[in-house]
Formats: sequence, C-alpha cells, structure tokens
Amino acid sequence: MSHKATNWAVEQRGLKPGTKIVLWHLADRHNKDHGCFPSQALLANDCEMSRASVNNHLNTLEERGLIRRVQMRNSKTFKQENTRYLLAFEDDFTTKSTGAEIGGNPQKPCPDFGHGNEQGPVSKNEQFPCPKNSDSRVQNLDTNPVKEPGTQPGNAHARDERELEARSKKQIDNMFWKLVKDWPKLKGMPKAKARVPFEQLSEKEQDEALEKRDVWFDLLKSQDKDHVPAPSTYCREKLWKDIPEDFGKNALQGETSAAPPFGKKWGAIRFSCLMLEPTGSLPKLTSGQEQMITQGLYSRDDLLREKRAMHGWPRVNTMHERAIHGRKGVACDPALAGLTDLFGQVHRGSPAWIAWRDLHAKKGWPWFGPDRDCPEWVWMPAPPDAAETYSTPFAEVRAALARFEAEHAHITERQAAE
Repeated sequence: MSHKATNWAVEQRGLKPGTKIVLWHLADRHNKDHGCFPSQALLANDCEMSRASVNNHLNTLEERGLIRRVQMRNSKTFKQENTRYLLAFEDDFTTKSTGAEIGGNPQKPCPDFGHGNEQGPVSKNEQFPCPKNSDSRVQNLDTNPVKEPGTQPGNAHARDERELEARSKKQIDNMFWKLVKDWPKLKGMPKAKARVPFEQLSEKEQDEALEKRDVWFDLLKSQDKDHVPAPSTYCREKLWKDIPEDFGKNALQGETSAAPPFGKKWGAIRFSCLMLEPTGSLPKLTSGQEQMITQGLYSRDDLLREKRAMHGWPRVNTMHERAIHGRKGVACDPALAGLTDLFGQVHRGSPAWIAWRDLHAKKGWPWFGPDRDCPEWVWMPAPPDAAETYSTPFAEVRAALARFEAEHAHITERQAAE
C-alpha cells in the first residue's frame, strides 16, 4: 500500500463513484518499489464489481489519462503475466497516446479486456488478438490464475489472491459440470466454452443458474421452443431470470408469449418488478467508499443509491442487457395484461424522458443505460391527463407512476385474494 498513491487517488475530481472506487483500489494495491500488478479477479473482489464493470471503469480512467495499462511478459519464459497499471502520479508515467515504450516494446491493451497486445505469437498456436477466442495464445485471466510479479514471499496481497482462488475453484468446477450435464441437444458436444461465463457470475447467481435450470427447460417447452440456447448463452445472459415468479403455479403458464423489448408488455413487466422491494443482495460500503464519504467526496445516500440500482433488481438489469445488446424481450406474464393500457410512447431525449431518468435516480432504480443505446421511442407509463396540464415534466411522470402503482396494487391484491 502506498499512502502517496491513495492520497493522489482521493484528490481526483469529476469521476463517477464507481470509477473513483476502482482508481482508489488500484492506488491501494500500488507498491512504491514494485508498482501496481493486481489481477482482475483480485481487483473485482476489492471493488465488489464484475470484471466487465471493472474493465469499463479502467477504460474511462485510461481515457482520462489517469492510468496506463501495460501487458507484461516474462523475459525468460515469454509467458504473459498480470497487467501493470501505471498511475499518473508516478515520475515515469506516460499516457497511452504518447506511444511511449516500456522494455523496448510498445504495449497496447485490448480495449475490451484490458490485456493483450499487437506482438507476434510466442507459441505454436494460431495468433488471435484477444482471449475471447478459446484457442488464443493469450492467457485467459478469468480461468488461468497467474503469479503476480513484483510480490515477495509472504506478501499480504499475494496471499489474499491465492486464498480467493483456492476457496472457489473446486466448488465452481463441481457446480459447472452439474449445470451442463445432460444439456438438451448437446450430448457428446464440448461444453467447456460456458466455463468462463459461469465463473463470471456471482456466487448467488451460480446457485440460481443451477437451481433453476430444469424449470427454465420447462418454460421453453411451454412456449413450444425448438431451440435450446447453449450453456454459455444461458450463463452470459442469465436466462433463468426470465422465468415468471408464478410459473408452474397456475394454469396460465401455457399462455406465455414473448414481450418485445421497450414495448408495452415489456414495460409492464419492468415496472412491476420495480414495484417490489429489492431482491438482490446489496453489498456493504467498502473501506475506500467510507473514506470518500468521510472526506466529503460523495454522500452516503448517493453511493447507497448506486449500489441499489446495480444490485437491487437483478431481473430488471438483465432485461436491460438483453434488450440493448441482444434486442431480446422476455416472457410475458398474462396477469399483467391490463397494465399495458396505461402506457404511452416517450421520445428519447425529450423533457419527459429526462424526467423519467431523474425519477429513477431519485428512487435508486436501474436506468436503461446511455441514451445512444436506446430506441427512439420507448413505452413508459402515461399520465392520466394531458401533458400540458402539469406544471413540469417531473410532475407529469410522477402522476404517471402514481396511476401505475395504484393499478398494479389493485391487480396484486386481486391475485392474493384468488
């Protein structure tokens, strides 16, 4: 740990809370003599984020010129080792745009994973540019733990990482093979491709994926689906979260149909989920976050709302991911059919759209994501009166939400009585 590094990280302004948390933990792992070499597994564990989220924040930090990632290679074995993170306060820091070289070789991290470079292959395998390809010469940091360079025997950081990997490897291995065993239409076919997406799930999600696998198979049958997605898709897109809560408990399950993304039915399902209390486990604030609160950089309420949006409604976040990245909808819930009449179209970027986004932030609800990823028109709850009757767009969306809440409560009470 370097106090100079952590003090420098705390002084940086204009960063989102998640990005600053990643920067602070990078600084916390910095050693004044050896540098900064945390693995992705260790950094994700420190920040209580997925590897994908960590890499998004690392991209932002590198774009802002606060860090530079350098892929390291053992000079004797030529094996790739943990990425080195150069921090802007270091004397020899140069940004990526300068084209500076370290060790005589210009290093360019892969923009998606933060590792890999443009050097030639050092093995007999065919060269691929990124560990996303299963036969790549590049070591996959998600499945192949490597020794951190620059650490001495007995180093606390090295012990933390070894313990982290040792705790989960055997358990994950057993759970994974139970998950892919007897997968429909994959008898005798390789299934190891799904290993990395499964490992990237949280422990709770791994339990859910295994527990709900067969119920998900039944849901596909009830929908007359001929195609069963591969285990890798099942894990990566968290498809078990599409199972309606009452599936298998009533006679309506045979009426299940698809709800297109951003449509009326999709919106009714999404807002119905948001009416419920958070179901995901909300991690506690880290010591780094507590320090930021003490120093007045962020308020406790802001950080808790961000955690609530990231972890509180996992099904809603999954709906967003599938809608935006795969243009895929979800299974309809026939009981919510009456709510679709309460929806109207909202134009992306309009005052009403901005008001909806502000209301989500105020309540700690997850938002769709960047506007550029959303369609031009999205169905949202409509107000009971014409828009011009309200003093502000925010008053308009509050009225729309109040009407939806009242009707949703009425349907919920009726279902409970039946």
